[in-house]
Amino acid sequence: MSPILGAASSTFNIQIGQYVPLMIICGVLALLFLVFKLFGVTAKILWKLLINGIIGAGMLCLFDIVFVTYLKMSFFYIPINWLTALVAGILGIPGVLLMLILKFIL
Repeated sequence: MSPILGAASSTFNIQIGQYVPLMIICGVLALLFLVFKLFGVTAKILWKLLINGIIGAGMLCLFDIVFVTYLKMSFFYIPINWLTALVAGILGIPGVLLMLILKFIL
């Protein structure tokens, strides 16, 4: 019995620092869910914001990876900070396109 316990204890090596970003995201989503329930907003709007946020963040990362890293077009660079994440999260793909247009205008 001791080799089984010894093998299980040596392979079970979880560091809590790996899961901190995941715990923060889950905490923020739980807090958003509670606030939306408090104000009577339906879960449909919450899911729409969540999907828009995932697609918007994916588009920001895709623009950064494809245009700046691979194609070496630094004028397409949109920095990923709290403001761009908020715009991309609320507006989704049109928000990313809006930021790209504003980048060329300003």
